Amino acid sequence: MAEKHDEVRILAFVPIEMQGRLRQQLAPLGVAIDFINKSSELSRITLSHGSYHVALMPAELPDNGWWTLWGQVTLLYPRPEVLVYAHTASFQLWSGVLEMGGYDVIVEPFTDEEIRGAVLRAAKSFEQRCSNDKGNE
Repeated sequence: MAEKHDEVRILAFVPIEMQGRLRQQLAPLGVAIDFINKSSELSRITLSHGSYHVALMPAELPDNGWWTLWGQVTLLYPRPEVLVYAHTASFQLWSGVLEMGGYDVIVEPFTDEEIRGAVLRAAKSFEQRCSNDKGNE
């Protein structure tokens, strides 16, 4: 049985056709998910919805959209843990994501258990990092 994490907020940059499945996969966790389809939606949604524990974003976007999105996500305060999803994961992609401050790479199509586990681990890391930051002030 999945743990309940009502306070976990997720910002998911996923295509419309993937949103229903992702919502269904994460429903047992009781998380709140805000979906965006374009990086331009990020500023609107973050102003009206507060902070996020986890940001889920694709490994590739057209026209340098990935760098724009990454830049906007890393400016959020507190910065969410970033989970990058890809059709295939190479060591180069994984190490690049970690080097840039991302949390992890998950390979799609992901099973219910894989996505739930990745989100829970990322949310726990976010909470620990925020607790450590408060302790260091």
